[in-house]
Amino acid sequence: MQVLSMDDAVLAQRPDLGAPSEQPAHSRISAWLEKLIVSGRLTPGDKLPSEVEIAGALGVSRMTLRQALAAIEAKGLIRRRRGRFGGNFVETPRLEFDHIGLPGFTEQLRRLDMSAGARVIRAATRQPAADVRHALQLKRGVLVHQIIRIRSANNTPVLLEETYLPAARFPGLLSADLTGSVYTLMADDFDTPLFSADEHIEATPASESSAELLGVAVGDPLLVVTRTAYDRGGIPVEFSHDYFRSDRTRIRVRSGVDRGPDAEVEASPAS
Repeated sequence: MQVLSMDDAVLAQRPDLGAPSEQPAHSRISAWLEKLIVSGRLTPGDKLPSEVEIAGALGVSRMTLRQALAAIEAKGLIRRRRGRFGGNFVETPRLEFDHIGLPGFTEQLRRLDMSAGARVIRAATRQPAADVRHALQLKRGVLVHQIIRIRSANNTPVLLEETYLPAARFPGLLSADLTGSVYTLMADDFDTPLFSADEHIEATPASESSAELLGVAVGDPLLVVTRTAYDRGGIPVEFSHDYFRSDRTRIRVRSGVDRGPDAEVEASPAS
């Protein structure tokens, strides 16, 4: 653990709060601190400079700074202690994966200024199980590519991916480099960008095999995202199970208000 000051090099590149932006100052401050924490440049246990020091260096009020600190505390990135030995302490971060717009794992980590890694556990063309065949709307006897990978963030395993793709739609895919973004391969090499997806999120205990691969204990809770993704024509092109470590990740979704079938529709004025 180290007690930081605003003179430390890790805090030298600060947000330009004087530049025009649609984001308020507290949002830009929280985004700056969040990136420092999740990228590993600030390590768990580090004590942030005092609120007076941070606010003075950034040229903002303590109220604005406290809004920023409250936002990253809500994400579990810092712990705030009161008292003589209190302050704001860096916590082990949970990566927030945004499931709006279907960004892939590699793109999500790029946004967080983190290094994305992939270790291929299995890549084979095979007969699909019934659930895979039904999700991809395939006839009996049609083959799929199965790709199982461990995805890591800054060399820490956080996600076990189990992906199925129609083999006829993606011939030769398994001979490509599978340590990067499969979504990029689908879009660039096979002209098949994803357009939409149905996703279901649930919890499941880690099995012996998934626990060993992810570096957790057997029975530890994992977040499972089961996804069927479609091309622009509405044809399913991916079925997958993503097993996230719940101690290192959380999943963000954005919802709109469903006003139901009885919602009133404002009539246009007669011309």
